[in-house]
Amino acid sequence: MFNKKSEESEWSRFSKALSNREAGREDATDTPPESTPAPAVATSAPARAPMQDVNLTVSRAPQRTISSDLGDDVESIIGEQSTFEGNLRSESSVRVRGTVQGELECKRAVFIEEKAKVNAKVTGASIVVAGEIDGQLYCNGRVEIKPSGRVTGEIHAGTLIMHEGAFFEGQLKMVKPSA
Repeated sequence: MFNKKSEESEWSRFSKALSNREAGREDATDTPPESTPAPAVATSAPARAPMQDVNLTVSRAPQRTISSDLGDDVESIIGEQSTFEGNLRSESSVRVRGTVQGELECKRAVFIEEKAKVNAKVTGASIVVAGEIDGQLYCNGRVEIKPSGRVTGEIHAGTLIMHEGAFFEGQLKMVKPSA
């Protein structure tokens, strides 16, 4: 019924029409090229382009927070529009997004977010700074200063990590890391 040459010309016409449609040219999709003969047999169903697989993931809107390197659940948060003055002690991790003055003591991780301003003595198992701190940091574990972080004062830490762009002015004392 079909000869090989007719099938090949039909395929080339179809692939040209498909590529023109993908490029957004509507005029070339309905009319066959002049050099290619039209097929002799009508098809019962229009040809469809093969569908591509699409992976779709639905999740919550992204939060601009510092990830916990210790896998701790943050139990206490000082919000972006909040100010805390005094002494705060916590058995779990603390995340600071607002302003803190005084003393912050935590048995686990302390996260100082980008917009946070802290003027305090901060003690924690690990401390991550992306905001501003003016004071003392005491940590037997790891202190990490992110590129947006600014620390002025003293750091007493087992390990110090400073990313490119981070700012530190003050004194540094390396202590024996805890096991």
